[in-house]
Amino acid sequence: MNLDRAILEVLNDVQGHLMTTAAVHAQTRCATGADTTLTEAKAALHRLEREGEAKGVSHKDYGIRWAITDAGKLRLAE
Repeated sequence: MNLDRAILEVLNDVQGHLMTTAAVHAQTRCATGADTTLTEAKAALHRLEREGEAKGVSHKDYGIRWAITDAGKLRLAE
């Protein structure tokens, strides 16, 4: 499974709640068992945001928190 799809599945599992970058990274590593770095996860999240499949919301206390978009849900449905 590729990293982008794994991240979308993690975001989809929390049903619309926002997740910090670190939480997305940790949950993705647990779900896939892959040795993904935080830098790789950040790059994938930003790539997903550019493609409209994830949305990052900046917060002064939590940093960027992430949620899946409708386009991301459609990708998972394919």
